[in-house]
Amino acid sequence: MKNPAESVSTEKFLILCKEAGLTHDDLEHMTFGMALDYIDEYFEMKNPNKKPKTVNAGQSDFDKF
Repeated sequence: MKNPAESVSTEKFLILCKEAGLTHDDLEHMTFGMALDYIDEYFEMKNPNKKPKTVNAGQSDFDKF
């Protein structure tokens, strides 16, 4: 998901919550950011073939920095 906080409407947020299996009670105990992080992780786990977002930096990366 591309930076979801920028383009999530209430309706879209609730649909994503339902698809990720979050309940009303879950949402009562989570902040908006926590819910978005959960949804993001849920969909990343559902699509394991997707390229990872982060790459472990090697010495050459630090040298370039």
